[in-house]
Amino acid sequence: MKEVQNGPKISPLTTLPSDSPGFEAFHACDDSMRSWEYHSHDFYELYIHVKGAQYFCIDNDRYQLEPNVFILLPPFCMHGLAQSGFMKDYERAYLNLSSEMLRELGCGRIDLDSLFRSYSSHGKHMFQLTEEESERCVAVLDSLQAAHKPSTPNELFRCCSEIISFLSILCDVITRSETISAVTAPNTVMQQVLTYINSNYTQPITMSDLAHRFNISVSYLSHEFSRYTRRSVYDYILYRRIMLAREMITSPLSLNSIAYQCGFNDYSNFLRSFNKLVGMTPRAYRDARRNQIASH
Repeated sequence: MKEVQNGPKISPLTTLPSDSPGFEAFHACDDSMRSWEYHSHDFYELYIHVKGAQYFCIDNDRYQLEPNVFILLPPFCMHGLAQSGFMKDYERAYLNLSSEMLRELGCGRIDLDSLFRSYSSHGKHMFQLTEEESERCVAVLDSLQAAHKPSTPNELFRCCSEIISFLSILCDVITRSETISAVTAPNTVMQQVLTYINSNYTQPITMSDLAHRFNISVSYLSHEFSRYTRRSVYDYILYRRIMLAREMITSPLSLNSIAYQCGFNDYSNFLRSFNKLVGMTPRAYRDARRNQIASH
């Protein structure tokens, strides 16, 4: 089998809308819902699990969910719910927040972006809320969701003040509560495969090599990996490579160097894959991100 290079159409990487004020809030409860595929994005997701889901995966780790849990998800962190069937009465709320806006909300006194990244870099992603804290967080997110896109300075100021109150609750929780630890995955072979890919996705990887390494058949690997992550092996590897490219895109490196360091042997393959997932060329995305950073 050749190196993973071609495959079916895959899901795009998520990003904040270009006309957003740097944040968006969401709160919903579904009677029945299937878990979504592992994914990533270029903004923070501050996620409140109210009830209904069982497991949540972050990079190589799997966590058991209890009601009223706060999950800190920094930019470019691979994550997703892990659920074998449908979730019942699944309620969640979250705030998506750009790194630039998070830094601004520190009011020049504290770098919240660096603070949150330091927690996640030490594996501190998941924290238990009290029911009262969870209700307060959800109430703020409901208000922000209703405001949607503030159109006046007063509306934007009110939204920013509400976000600061939300962040204040979360910072209190982070400093007070113990971090929730990861649990052992039920399918340890697929978790081992996932961990291996996460550590080696910039290198040539083939289905046959993976199957041989973990002493399983190619068909079993294909079926079980898709069931475990909601993505094919090809999809997952390509997604992680493009995710890394997006993370590196504002660096002074040339686009050719970025393509090579992310595991692409030729620039045309990188260009085609990046455009398919991100919706624009690497150069256009680099210019847009640099302009966005400069505007803040």
